[in-house]
Amino acid sequence: MEETITPVLEWNLESAELAYSVIARYVEHTQVSGLIIAMLASALGEERLKSIAQSEYWQGYMASKRSIAEAKQDVERLTAILDRMKQTTES
Repeated sequence: MEETITPVLEWNLESAELAYSVIARYVEHTQVSGLIIAMLASALGEERLKSIAQSEYWQGYMASKRSIAEAKQDVERLTAILDRMKQTTES
């Protein structure tokens, strides 16, 4: 029988900062993508935009955008946790 080795995950300041960095990049990309989509939608005009806005892809995009907006509080909590970790390690 093969023995399964479970890695020990270490959560420390370095791993927390790495997680925050990854999350921040995704949030920034999403915000930039939203701006580009708004510009493209404006260029298409209102009539052409109606059919796009009714598509399942657009509905999925809007749901994702709302989810990112709702995650703002979680990002702020993570930032506060990181700040406390930094203060603890500096002390």
